[in-house]
Amino acid sequence: MSLNVISNVYRLTAPGTFEAVEVERTVSGNDVVVRPHIVSVCHADLRYYTGNRRKEALEAKLPMALFHEGIGTVTNSKHPSFKEGDRVVIVPSIPGFVLNNISKEECCRNCRDGGDDNYCLNGEFLGSGYDGIGQSDLVISGENLVLVPDELEDDTAILAELCSVSLYAINRVGKSLTTANSPKVAVFGDGPVGYLTAAALHFVCGIEKENLLVFGAIEDKIAQFESFATTALVHDYDFKAVEGVNTVFECTGGKFSSSAINQSIDLLDYDSNLVLMGVTEDLVPINTRDILEKGITVKGSSRSTGKEFRQLMEAFKNPGYREVLSKLIPEEHFIVESPEDMRKAMEHDANYRGWIKTYLTLKW
Repeated sequence: MSLNVISNVYRLTAPGTFEAVEVERTVSGNDVVVRPHIVSVCHADLRYYTGNRRKEALEAKLPMALFHEGIGTVTNSKHPSFKEGDRVVIVPSIPGFVLNNISKEECCRNCRDGGDDNYCLNGEFLGSGYDGIGQSDLVISGENLVLVPDELEDDTAILAELCSVSLYAINRVGKSLTTANSPKVAVFGDGPVGYLTAAALHFVCGIEKENLLVFGAIEDKIAQFESFATTALVHDYDFKAVEGVNTVFECTGGKFSSSAINQSIDLLDYDSNLVLMGVTEDLVPINTRDILEKGITVKGSSRSTGKEFRQLMEAFKNPGYREVLSKLIPEEHFIVESPEDMRKAMEHDANYRGWIKTYLTLKW
């Protein structure tokens, strides 16, 4: 038997403009009603808010509620794994077979062939053309929720989505990281994505500091990695002189993608892996000759699945890991009780260029 709930949704209707609307949601199947109480702003949210997306993309996806990084409390549940009062982290990638309550065989070619949920051809992603977490009553399948351990604070648990993207990329090449000859692994990028990827390699996968190389361009940023990784600046490093690097994670993106990818190719051993995580809107030239000569496997990776969220809820229990993650946690949250409050918070984030995340506490 289904039931209906009214959700107060803060929708972005145009860049810079939020409006509150009431939307009736139907709760059925294995659905759970979650009241979000904290969201974290992602660069993807910011690109919609500032209008820094192609015109056709904005026209296709707006209006919608933003945010895909969030934690909430269960207020009603039809899923056997959750009950009222449970604190949950929200997995934003919803595969089509979950969304439409059908089998994987009925869903799409990717699902029939055993592909990962985040590459479902009929899936949706919260806050990307589909109402995100910025609403009072999120109706979502229990398959897209993970319980937060009682001992874990909200401010750390909410980093799960951001960390899960790095962990998913790592899981895709996991076997090459656990070979008996202690291979070296490298990360290019001294921003938050590089930081979280390197942290996951060390604290989740157990890559020792001497075998974990991180390359960056800014001395102050790269210094943040030194407690758990071996660091170097790209400007004066001889990438061709190093041996034993069998996997590189490129987390640079933007205008520096090309140089980071080509330096990675120089650094890598034969029969190795290059995982691309940095996002750029432009086509970039890369050294395909050496990719062929070295037999390098290039993988792209984005988003994640519930598996990574569950891994992280356990991994976050490690005090050392939490200490490293604390560098991204703000001292204060923005309190949001209206669309105008949300606009002010997003304006702050649009004008801020540091590492620390912007957290919004939602008051419904």
